Amino acid sequence: MSLRYKFKKARKLLAALTPAEHAELTRICENVRQSQETLLANAGTAMQQCLHNCEGLCCRNARVDDIIGLWDLVYILALRPDLVEDMAARVEREAPFYSADCMFLKEDTGPCVFTPSIRPEVCITTFCSGDGTIQKEIRRVKRQFFKLSWFFYWRKPRAAFRMLGRLSKNGGSGATFPGPAPSKGTRVVNHGHTRGEKHD
Repeated sequence: MSLRYKFKKARKLLAALTPAEHAELTRICENVRQSQETLLANAGTAMQQCLHNCEGLCCRNARVDDIIGLWDLVYILALRPDLVEDMAARVEREAPFYSADCMFLKEDTGPCVFTPSIRPEVCITTFCSGDGTIQKEIRRVKRQFFKLSWFFYWRKPRAAFRMLGRLSKNGGSGATFPGPAPSKGTRVVNHGHTRGEKHD
């Protein structure tokens, strides 16, 4: 799917949440943000090597759709709804199937429009080299993003379980169920009129 499609789907997923679900999602996204902050706080050496060796080449001539996923967009939009119009305009410039500079660079050159601790998973966990000492922090970021995706995978089953719980609590009021079928040989009495039947 294209980045444009994923952006529209992310907005649709967020719009469909109940207030309680939105509060739970915000809690999960805050955990993602905190894990990113911890990673950045411990990635000084690795980050300096990236800035010195790569000089931002990872943001250029890339397949941005392969880097930024649906859950990245959900995460960013959940915590930064103020960016929705700017992001919408930027994804419209996407040229699918072609490599291009990342459309989320300010003035098309940089820096990134996203704050350091609210970045797509790949962007925050990928270093040019020397990330051996921060593997624990990288795994934590990935784990928190995994929880974000599972929140939506389990959303409909959770809603179904809640509905069943309410029906059980209310004694199944309002629900009707068919009775048992008559056994063989049992006469079924029809108290209504049937077509063609004569009555006095």
